[in-house]
Amino acid sequence: MYQLSVAICTYNGAQRLPQVLTCLRSQVYPATLKWEVVVVDNNSSDNTAEVIRAHQLDWPQNIPLKYVSEPKQGLAFARQKAMQIATGEWVGFLDDDNLPALDWIASAYEFSQAHPKSGVFGSKILGHYDGTPPENFGRISRFLAINESKRTICYSDPTYDVSVPGSIQA
Repeated sequence: MYQLSVAICTYNGAQRLPQVLTCLRSQVYPATLKWEVVVVDNNSSDNTAEVIRAHQLDWPQNIPLKYVSEPKQGLAFARQKAMQIATGEWVGFLDDDNLPALDWIASAYEFSQAHPKSGVFGSKILGHYDGTPPENFGRISRFLAINESKRTICYSDPTYDVSVPGSIQA
C-alpha cells in the first residue's frame, strides 16, 4: 500500500497528459513518501493508451504508473474506477490539464497528515488563459474548478454538505 495515490481521469487526453506526467515525474518529495499514479482513460477515442504506455517504459520504478480503462462515459464513473484501483491511504485527484507545482505531492501529503480527519481538501488552482477573461469571470470561475483562494479548503465534518468539482454524489 502507498501513502498517496494520484488519480488522473482523462478523456482524449493524449495531448495534455505528457505535461501533467512530466510535472509529476519532477516532484520534490521526501524519500520516505511512497506514492503511485493511476490514469483512468474514460473511453477515449485518441491515442491516450499509447501515450501512457510510452511513459511507462521509462517511468521511475519506485513510483508505479498504472493505466486502466473505464468504458462508462463520465467523470463520476472514472473517479469510481480510480478509487477501485488506487492503493494509497490518501487519493489526490488531478485533471488532465492540471500542472501541479513541484511540491504538490509533498504538500498534499503533509496536509493530510496534519489534518487526518479530513474527508476532502482542496487548494489553489490557477487558470491559464489564452486571453483576458471577461470582467465578471470570477463569479463563474468556481464552476470551472478554478480556485484562486489563498487558503486551503478542508471539510472534516461528515454532516457538512460539500460539493467538490467532479465529486461523486451518493
